[in-house]
Amino acid sequence: MPRDDIRILGEIGKIISEYDDPVEVLAKIVSRIAFRFNVDVCSIYLIDKETSQLVLRATHGLNKKVVNQLTMSINEGLTGWVIERMEPVFTTNPEKHPRFKYYKESGEEIYQTYLGIPLVYRNAPHGVMVIQTKSIDAISNNDIPVFSTIAIQISTAVVYSGLLERKQSQQHKKSKKEFILHGIAVSPGIAKGYVHYYGEKFGFYMVDYEETDNIQYEIDQLEMAFSKAMAEIKNMAARVKDMSGQDDAILEAHIMMLNDPSFKKKVNSRIKKGVRAASSLKSVVTEYLDVFSQMEDQYIKERGADLEDIGRRVLRHLLGVQSSVIGTLSKDTILITSDLSPIDLVSMKQNRLKAIVLSRGGRTSHTVILAASFEIPMVIGVRDIFDTVKEEDYIIVDGYAGLVFKNPPEAIIEEYDHIIKVKSEKSQQVIQLPAITKDNFRVFTGANIGMIPDLALMERKGADLIGLYRTEFPFLVRRELPSEEEQFETYQSIILGAKGRPVTIRTLDIGGDKFLSYLDYPKEDNPFLGWRSIRVSLEMKDIFRTQIRAILRAACSGDTRILFPMISSIDEIRQIIDIMNEEKQKLHNEKIDFDPEIPLGIMVEVPGIVRILDRAIQYVDFVSVGTNDLIQYMLAVDRNNQKVAGLYDPFHPSIIEVIRDVARVCQKAGKPVSICGESASNIFCAYLFIGMKINILSMNPASVPEIKKMICEINQKDAQKNLEKVLQMEDAKKIKEYLECVLWEWKK
Repeated sequence: MPRDDIRILGEIGKIISEYDDPVEVLAKIVSRIAFRFNVDVCSIYLIDKETSQLVLRATHGLNKKVVNQLTMSINEGLTGWVIERMEPVFTTNPEKHPRFKYYKESGEEIYQTYLGIPLVYRNAPHGVMVIQTKSIDAISNNDIPVFSTIAIQISTAVVYSGLLERKQSQQHKKSKKEFILHGIAVSPGIAKGYVHYYGEKFGFYMVDYEETDNIQYEIDQLEMAFSKAMAEIKNMAARVKDMSGQDDAILEAHIMMLNDPSFKKKVNSRIKKGVRAASSLKSVVTEYLDVFSQMEDQYIKERGADLEDIGRRVLRHLLGVQSSVIGTLSKDTILITSDLSPIDLVSMKQNRLKAIVLSRGGRTSHTVILAASFEIPMVIGVRDIFDTVKEEDYIIVDGYAGLVFKNPPEAIIEEYDHIIKVKSEKSQQVIQLPAITKDNFRVFTGANIGMIPDLALMERKGADLIGLYRTEFPFLVRRELPSEEEQFETYQSIILGAKGRPVTIRTLDIGGDKFLSYLDYPKEDNPFLGWRSIRVSLEMKDIFRTQIRAILRAACSGDTRILFPMISSIDEIRQIIDIMNEEKQKLHNEKIDFDPEIPLGIMVEVPGIVRILDRAIQYVDFVSVGTNDLIQYMLAVDRNNQKVAGLYDPFHPSIIEVIRDVARVCQKAGKPVSICGESASNIFCAYLFIGMKINILSMNPASVPEIKKMICEINQKDAQKNLEKVLQMEDAKKIKEYLECVLWEWKK
């Protein structure tokens, strides 16, 4: 039997996802197992909850006429003995076994082997999977681990099949598609609650073109509306106690828009031509939105939503419409709307707000960033939400998978209750514990953060360090460059907030999909391969030097490292070192405190640096592998392009091999190497990294507990052996299936 053939796991998963009828699901599963492993019989017996008897529910090989007819007590036959023992039973010549019982018309008397595997879910037996063959040497005890692994996946399918079967009636049959909606997961977590629509009860659609003779009155009304909108935003900031640092910068961006003299001047200009204030405001906002909509860069395009929100706030005060901000929620609530401004989210943040679902929304919006900081699960791009879900419907939001369940059946509710409980238990068990494998390999788990409030989340999730602080955000939300002093204060706040944990600060990583509105960018056909990241910094040296000075000064406040992104050549590293040394000398001459020994690191993201890393390594103190960009550059896949996003695969053999090579170079040179990217939060990827003896994994803070738990329950040497097997495989699908088999307990 082909014991290395684990494609069946993926095939079973596909069957479960594609078919709604539980009878059909089980029938196809047993047929697929029999075909894949070339066995004569594969059968599934389920325990009937009412009679406590085992019932044959699906078979490949036995007489199909006995399906649903063949029953037995759990103290009868070999299959009943499997349930009694709660462990696998294997025997040859089964008819000679004292527990053998012959069932007429089953046709099983011709088979020379019997293997029964209990189907167990959450420590409770639900049935038995039986394998039988005519040849006495076709299967053996050595096959038990393979079939036991498969049984884990089948157990879940069996549980759902039984539950769904009982729930369905002829008049109320619903397919999964009718209660499961798909979107994009942007803020992790799971939440349950009742739907509340946060509708836009007013908007510019209400405004018709109107003229006026009372020009001064309209100008005064506009001024009043601007003032009230400004006060409203400032009051919101004061209401939210945990807003600080960069979050204030989001509000500052809105205040700047309101204070923008050109914006108000354009509206007043139209009023002076005899057009009423509301009509003039609509005209100007629409003009701005047209400009934003034509921008190719997604981040800039999404700033149009900020302007539209400001415009609606001013309009509401012009029209005298009451605020639509939700009051105190009386029950667990899932907010649904087309889009949501960051200010609205700030104003409505409360314990009863459990999740947010948007029909639109963008991955890079300020609202998404805030939701993650507030630990509010969010799913965006759920297009059918308005047509499918009603006010007061009970729904579950899965912010990990991007799923929304409308009025879910009891099976789904129970499963998510279990998931929430398990995740909570895992978090509590490991938050304060070090991540050490069973054979004493120590792994340091880091948090990737972008805002000051993320510090609290990092501490709650038990991260050992800040593996990446993204410095872009203070730049992105401003209309002008932050000064050296402003940057120094921000970096110092991060370092002090880390409370002695090491902090790695990455210099400005703009371009690609992150642009500063106050810089003049060249038009590029492919900005991800163009003027971005360190290339911008080395060309705009004044900005670069200011940031380096601020980091050098802040580093006096704690254990700090400086990291440079998108390095592609040794010449770039030399330029960086020269600039660092020059700024150190200037600070010394100015008698300003700084850290002269701050460790300097580079990000390995560009494939070109990998092949010369053995020469580049002498110039740096540490290396961080940026898997997000490395994968898209290695595989020539734009992660944000839905057409090819499926080709973006961290399990591609070349990706695993390249990261292994990077680790070897760093380890040979005695330099620390870390993984920094979404791959570090993937259980299977993290397992491979540990096999490579990479001992620093940095990820989004919410993922830290799960990764720490996995680390504490494995052996590094086992991971190393399995890595060697993976490196011999040819495609990503087989690698993923193999790892699912190795780490099957993490699939439960």
